[in-house]
Amino acid sequence: MLIRAFIDVLLPIVVVVFAGYVLKRYLPIDTRSLNRMSMYALSPALIFITIIKIQIPGTEVFRISLTSVAVCLGAGLVAYLIARIRKTDAPSTAALLLTTMFMNSGNYGLPTAQFAFGQAGLDRALLYFIAQAIMAQTMTIAIAQAGNSDWKTGLKQILKMPPIYAVASALVLRWFGVTLEAPNVLGSVLHGIDLISQSTLPLLLMLLGMQLAQETVIEDVPLTSIAVGIRLLVSPAIAYAAAVMLELDPLATKVVVLQASMPTAVNMVLYSLEFNARPKFVAGTVVITTLLSVVTLTILLTVMGV
Repeated sequence: MLIRAFIDVLLPIVVVVFAGYVLKRYLPIDTRSLNRMSMYALSPALIFITIIKIQIPGTEVFRISLTSVAVCLGAGLVAYLIARIRKTDAPSTAALLLTTMFMNSGNYGLPTAQFAFGQAGLDRALLYFIAQAIMAQTMTIAIAQAGNSDWKTGLKQILKMPPIYAVASALVLRWFGVTLEAPNVLGSVLHGIDLISQSTLPLLLMLLGMQLAQETVIEDVPLTSIAVGIRLLVSPAIAYAAAVMLELDPLATKVVVLQASMPTAVNMVLYSLEFNARPKFVAGTVVITTLLSVVTLTILLTVMGV
């Protein structure tokens, strides 16, 4: 039932997000610093430890990652074609791409997958998120150029992003067979990183609530409607088609479709500011897709039998 799916999976998430929202409304909290902590410490630690711990066959890792890439590029292609048909200007096209290609598969998608499918679901959601994060940090160069920004700035941002180094270093350690049970100093360091990773999901959800508490306006309703439709409806359809083509198992299929159904990633507002790609429109779309996702995700989870 719809109510059961909402209570069991989404209500705990809504509670934590609402707590962050209330804190931001009544306390002078610096969300920019918290966002940097998330970007440079929490998320990389979670990605690193997941790769060290994860017990999923390499072929499934590849197929889940490929599905994430397919969703990102597929949604972008749909958005780009619609923009061309509407003869949308470059900054608006860049903004539409930002709001449709990159979903909140991190601070919203990861805890949702965990509540819905347990640790096995979280592991697969993290694989999807890692691919998505790397795509976001690379594809924004092309989007920056579309928005008439300096591509060198985008390249410098990529090289500064910790998730790339977290993935690379974790893969090297896995290659050498290193685990959390490693002796002496290395094992202690890994346990410290693991401790950081355990605090990531609740803090990310509170940060989402804080970001939603900031003043936003909805501008360009027709373009916003297009972005909402692609992000919440077209994207999960692409994910399901990709999962079927790549022959993912039932659990992985549910996870990738769930991740693809997430609202627009909050950090796209930062990119839109950097690239001068209609930041007010992007911020408004983030809020609308996040609010509507409570309904669409409840329906999706019910269909999945969660």
